[in-house]
Formats: sequence, structure tokens, C-alpha cells
Amino acid sequence: MQQVQQQRRRWFGLMAATLLASQPLMATAQDKTLKLLVGYPAGGAVDVVARHVAEAMRGSGYTVIVDNKSGAAGRLATEAMLQAPADGNTVVVMPGGNVSLYSHVYPNLRYKLADLAPIATLCSFDFGLALGPGTPAKTLPAFIAWAKANPGKASYGTPGAGTGMHFMGVMLARDAGFDFQHVPYRGGAAAMTDLLGGNIPALATTLPNLVRMYKDGKLKIVGFTGDKRLPGLPDVPTFKEQGFPDIVLSESFMAFASAKTPAPVLKELEAAFVKAGRQPSVVEALKKLEFEPRVLGSADTLALLNADLKKWGPVVQASGYSIKD
Repeated sequence: MQQVQQQRRRWFGLMAATLLASQPLMATAQDKTLKLLVGYPAGGAVDVVARHVAEAMRGSGYTVIVDNKSGAAGRLATEAMLQAPADGNTVVVMPGGNVSLYSHVYPNLRYKLADLAPIATLCSFDFGLALGPGTPAKTLPAFIAWAKANPGKASYGTPGAGTGMHFMGVMLARDAGFDFQHVPYRGGAAAMTDLLGGNIPALATTLPNLVRMYKDGKLKIVGFTGDKRLPGLPDVPTFKEQGFPDIVLSESFMAFASAKTPAPVLKELEAAFVKAGRQPSVVEALKKLEFEPRVLGSADTLALLNADLKKWGPVVQASGYSIKD
């Protein structure tokens, strides 16, 4: 009898020890706090997409904190992510062009594609050109005519120097033959404020950033970089149909971690981001803003980045533009 009691005590002791040992592991599995860095101010296109995805990631057990670290055309956030511990707890959401395009624009770029682990592509979109009260023009041909008749007055804001929107303006000015002064901002929200205030006549930014103000009648979208008109914006013409066939550009928002992050952690992050990006609530919200909910895993995201690296090279070279910083 005494032997049976001793065996029972040992068994209960073993079970208690097992339960105590498992508690930290259970807490760790449930405690998935993720810092999501966004290199642009709150309210901009990247921020809006990041917050929709962050909310949907709760379904995978993540508590996501969106941290807006704007500056240097989005590069500060990427650099901050790479300076954080490579444990998968800090991720950056940014345009893919911040790697594929910036690699051609910034000779002293502090990171390269090999430093980053592409996690997922969240959506894609076009760029648009909008006019505000700073010009009397309401169409692209009228704006080009106004710019030629008023040397030095035609300028356009963008979310930052060296961005796809910047090069959209460079290409338009080159192809149409007029002087178009670039005014970089620390994000699309600040540039929008100056456009609506008449401080700059034009704004080149992500097309989704323009939709609400366009539908409210506060600005006019006179062209965008898509291949054909969008069902949600049937009155907005493409640059292509207005005689500028080379200005067909698109961009994607992507999530990245450090390339030093352990592979199992990256796999878990990829699954969570892909699942969040495909949530019906996220898809519907992005469609309303004229984003294309194009969700890709890590392998396809890397392939897209490599293709864009090749695409942007000739565009930048033809423009003769580079930034010495």
C-alpha cells in the first residue's frame, strides 16, 4: 500500500512539474506582440493599409503596434527595423520600390535586398496626378499648357524624393516638354494639405490617396499610371490614353523582416500576413480605396522585387537622376 502511495505522489509530482514547465511556453505562444514600422505619417496610404492588416492579424494571435517612423522617404523605418533584434518582433511595411527603385537612386543606400527577408505582398496600386486650387487647369492638357505659359510656376509634391511618384513627374515633364519642379514631403498627407491649400498646384501620389478628396470634389485627378481605366473611377483617364504610353507604372506594399530572422519565425509571419491580407474585411476595405488586394507569399514577393529591380534601372538611368546622400 505504501509503495502505491509513493508511486501516486511521484506521478502527481511529475504532472505538476510538467504543467509548471509548460506555462512559460504557453505564455510565449500566446504573447505575439509585433511592432509594425511604417516610414510615413499616419493617414497616408502605407499607414492605412498597415492598420487594416494589423487589425486582421489578431486572428493569428498577434497584438500589432503600428509605429510611424517617417523621414528620408521611408528609409528611416527600414533602417530602424534592421537595427532591431532579428527575432521577428519588428517588421516594416513599405512600398517595394523602397528597395527595387531606391537601389538605383541612392548610391549610399544603407540596405540592400539581401539584407531583407520579404514576408508578403499585401496589395498593389497605381500612381495618380491631382490638381488643386493652385492652378486654373482642370485637365492634363490644360495643365501642360498652363505650365508652358507660366515658367517656374508648375510644381508637384510627392511623399518623398526618389519615389515612384517622383519619377512619374520626371517622365511626364520629359515626355510633354515642360518644366515641372519637384517638391518632396515627409509623406503624402502633408503634400495633400499643401495641394488643397493652393501652396502647390499638383500632387503626385498613390492613386488610393486621392480617391476620397476626388469624390468630395476637392481636387481633380487628371491622369494615373494604370494600363486602363478603373471601374471605380470611370471618369479618370490614364496617362497612356492621353498620349504618354511610357507612363504605365504600378507599385506594391510589402512586409519585410531582417534577413537574419530565424526561418521558422519568418514562416509563421508569412502565414499570418497572408491570412490577414486575404480576410474579406481587408479585401473589401482596400478595394473601396482603389487598392488591388494582391496577396503574395515570400517567394513570389521576392520574384516581384527582382523583376522590379530590372524594370526601374533603365527608367532611372534615362532620367539622369540620383541623390547624393
